[in-house]
Amino acid sequence: MDAYQGHTILITGGRGYIGSALAEALAGVDCKLVLLDQSPEEAWRPAAHTADVSVRVGDVSLRETWESVLPEVDVVFHLAAREYFYRSDYDPERDYRLNVLPILHLLETCRLDNHQPRIVFASSANLYGLADRLPVNETTRDDPLTMWAIHKLTSERYLRLYTEQFGIDSVSLRLANVYGPTARWSTMDRMVLNRIVRMALDGEPIVTYTNRDCIRDYVFLDDVVSAFLVAGACCGSAPSPVYVIGSGEGQSIAQMWQMIADRVGAYSGKALSVGRDDSVKIEPLELRNFVADTGLFEDATGWKPMMKLEQGIDRTMRAIISNLERQL
Repeated sequence: MDAYQGHTILITGGRGYIGSALAEALAGVDCKLVLLDQSPEEAWRPAAHTADVSVRVGDVSLRETWESVLPEVDVVFHLAAREYFYRSDYDPERDYRLNVLPILHLLETCRLDNHQPRIVFASSANLYGLADRLPVNETTRDDPLTMWAIHKLTSERYLRLYTEQFGIDSVSLRLANVYGPTARWSTMDRMVLNRIVRMALDGEPIVTYTNRDCIRDYVFLDDVVSAFLVAGACCGSAPSPVYVIGSGEGQSIAQMWQMIADRVGAYSGKALSVGRDDSVKIEPLELRNFVADTGLFEDATGWKPMMKLEQGIDRTMRAIISNLERQL
C-alpha cells in the first residue's frame, strides 16, 4: 500500500463489484482517489477514508472523458465494462464501443498528451475458451468464443502494443470466477457464486444443468483486490503483459452448488437439495473447464491467493445474512 501514498489513482467502474472493493482498500491510503463511472453523483462512495476521494461521472467510451480525468493520474485501474449476457438482443457494436474504445481512447490520450500512468486492466479467463489441459497459464492458447471475449483480447493487444511502442506501462489480469462480499451491496448478485449463496439462503431452488461436471476456479474478492494492488505497484517491472489470476483450485459446478447447499443447510438447520435440469440450452463457453496456474504472477510479485473455498463461502453467507438483518 505504501506504493500508493501521495499518488493519484483513477478507478474506472469505481463503484462496481470489484471497483468498490478496490476503492475501499485504497480509501485507507493517503492519496487522491478518483472514482469514475456513469452512476449519479449521490451514489455509493467509501464510507470512511483517509484518501481524498472524488467521484467523476463520465462515459469511458468518449475521448473527452479521458482528456478530463487523466491529468496528474499516476495509476489507472480500468474495471469499467459492459457485462456480457446471453440473449437475442445482444449488440456487438455497443459491446465494442464500451469494452474496446475506452482502452483505445485511454492509450491515445496518454500518447498525445504525454501522460504516463501505470495501467492495470481487468480482463477475463474466458479468453482461453475450451482449454484442452489444466491448469491454465499464460502460455495456454487463446480461444475466445464470444464477441465479448474477442473484445477483451483486442483491448489486451492494444495495451501490449502501446507498452512496446510508446512506453505506457500496463498489465492485464485475466480473472477466474470472482466471488465474495463487496462494499457496494447492490452489485453482489452480478457474480454467480454470490447469487447461488443468496438463493440458497432465500430458500430458492438451486439447479445444475448439463455442464454440471465442468470444472471452475473460484477466487475470493479480497485476493483479487490484492492482485490488483500488487499489479499496480509492480506494473513497470512486470515481466509479462498478461497474468492469470485465480485460486489454483478447481471444483465441478455440481460440487460447488452442493457445497453451498451443505454450508447454508448447516446454518439454517434445513436440508437443502440441488436439482437437475437438462432441458436448458448451454452455450459453448459454459462447457469450459478452467483452473488457474498463478505461478508466473506469484514469482513476479509475491502475491498468493489466501482464501480457501469453504471459508470464502462462509464469509459470503455471513455477509448476506448480516445485510438481510440490517434491512429488517
